[in-house]
Amino acid sequence: MPMPLSLKESFQWPFSLCADILISALHDEAAAAANIDAQEKIRDEIGVRKTRAVIDMRRVRAISREAREYYANERTASIQRATALLVGSKLTKVIANFFMGLNKPVSPTRMFTNPDEALAWLATFPDE
Repeated sequence: MPMPLSLKESFQWPFSLCADILISALHDEAAAAANIDAQEKIRDEIGVRKTRAVIDMRRVRAISREAREYYANERTASIQRATALLVGSKLTKVIANFFMGLNKPVSPTRMFTNPDEALAWLATFPDE
């Protein structure tokens, strides 16, 4: 079931997918909790146990330790089958690498600069 999303580019999703655009430059635990709440609602509306997620981090300038811990916790893993982090600048690459290396997300997580490559990677994970 295709699901459109408009970032700067326009995609047609070939599978169940949550997309989260982190628009605030500073990201804290409250913002992380709100994002996961929204992903949980979308997951329930789609009707799958877990969904794949594209997280657009291209505007993020800082993310708190509490937010990183929240994104790496069991609740997030109970919602996300796999997560593609979409980055652009050197700063967002550093933030993503720091998150993946230090916080070690429970569900498979990988960083991408190319949205098409992110989607291709997410497509390798079957629906649950």
